[in-house]
Amino acid sequence: MKILFINNARGRGGGEEFLRDLLPGLVQKGIAVGLVCRPGSPLEEMFRGSGVAVHLVERSGASALTSVFSIAQIIRRGGYRIFNIQRSHDVFQSWIASLLSGARPLLLYTVQVPEFLRSRFLLGRLHGVVTISRFIREGLERYDRRLAGKTTIVYYGIDLNKFKPQSVPRGALRSRFGLAPGTPIIGTVGDLWKNQIEFLDALTAIRKIYPDARFALVASETGIGQIREFKDRAAALGLSEAVLWTGRLSKDEMMAFYRDIDIAVSTHRNEGFGIWALEAMAMGKPVVVYNAGGIRDAVAGSSAGVAVDGGPERMAAEIVRILSDDRVRRAMEEAAPRWISTRFGRQRMIDDYEAYFRSLPDRT
Repeated sequence: MKILFINNARGRGGGEEFLRDLLPGLVQKGIAVGLVCRPGSPLEEMFRGSGVAVHLVERSGASALTSVFSIAQIIRRGGYRIFNIQRSHDVFQSWIASLLSGARPLLLYTVQVPEFLRSRFLLGRLHGVVTISRFIREGLERYDRRLAGKTTIVYYGIDLNKFKPQSVPRGALRSRFGLAPGTPIIGTVGDLWKNQIEFLDALTAIRKIYPDARFALVASETGIGQIREFKDRAAALGLSEAVLWTGRLSKDEMMAFYRDIDIAVSTHRNEGFGIWALEAMAMGKPVVVYNAGGIRDAVAGSSAGVAVDGGPERMAAEIVRILSDDRVRRAMEEAAPRWISTRFGRQRMIDDYEAYFRSLPDRT
């Protein structure tokens, strides 16, 4: 089996981390894997020496016109039978390249965000769509009913050799902000367009019971209008000192962050999935989210997380319940890594993708 992936990203985000975890695992299973990416992108360095055949294709400016011929040649010379597109703006060029190749590879589209490609013509040219949550699959199928028989969910998986609570010492976050050991810390991850402002109302209610509770955000403190709005609202509620801005963190710093928080929360109702919630649970943290978007799939059926129906008042009540009952909290902390190991491990993701790819001739 030979599979070619394409990702034209300039930077490194969730989609690129996904490829980092998936592609070497497919190579280890004896699958020939290629990747078309932009020269000088993080993906070029990420897969150096990994066994993934990296094909560098410049696709900016005038090169956008000639790149389809380069990609067609890669498909033809590499004998790739499956062509997996990772980003919506790559679909058109990839389709043209697949036609020019003469090889007629199966054309797949991996959808990781709710803002998927909205072209019924191009979606109709695909042989299959893979997505990461019920939320995105439902959106795709509402948009085009023909996708109901083409769309498959394959959940993310994380490397449990990296996310181990016992391997990370406690105290880095508390030391950085000068917090006492017993100070409740409620943490979230993501830049401020993800509706974190709504949690300020929940924090107000929580601090009536736990006056020293803090809200820690792994997010940039500058750059977008939502940050100013968030800070103004926090000031109006008297919560400015209760908000901890960590900035963006490295992987090692993220594990220290998870180790020190007491509960992870998300108020984003339009999240494609939210892989950070898996990381938090792998590190033994209860997770509370709204029962909306793709992030609800991370906790559905788990005793380690709660999907809340309602708004900030309901979320605050759930967090207070967990903080106030040591038995409940310990049970959730113990259940969280087991849940991730059972449902969201990296090897499970690799196995599921291999099974999906091998089933494609029977599906098309």
